[in-house]
Amino acid sequence: MSQEAVRVLLLGETAKASSHLLWHLEQRGCYCWFASSAEQSIALFKKHRFPLILSTNPMRQATQMISLLDRSNCSVFYAYPVETGCWWLPLMKDGQKCLGAPALRPREFIGVLDQMLKEIRVNCFAVVPKRMQEVAYDNALALKVAS
Repeated sequence: MSQEAVRVLLLGETAKASSHLLWHLEQRGCYCWFASSAEQSIALFKKHRFPLILSTNPMRQATQMISLLDRSNCSVFYAYPVETGCWWLPLMKDGQKCLGAPALRPREFIGVLDQMLKEIRVNCFAVVPKRMQEVAYDNALALKVAS
């Protein structure tokens, strides 16, 4: 499998609050950007394509971001704070809103996150197999000869 870097946008009040998540993503070969406000996140999203957005900011900022992502194919999760940690709420999956989907505990979320990174790499960085390239070339050559 290809190891191209997946771009991830982290939304939070401080980068330090996301340090464990940032470390996990970087260990998996991701390039991470950090934004502490809706304005920063919008500016970054206009410059770069992010297939994954993770937010620890209050829900109102996460939902503002979702309204901007209607035509994208990105996935968005929000960390909802609870007594001793957080629950990860899926807000968007591959460009489709999924508000109301079951929340994930941190350990469950890490498993889902790792699977999503694999899927993003397959979908975004898929390489056309050599045999398919040969067939396409043969078909193009046949069309050229026929005309």
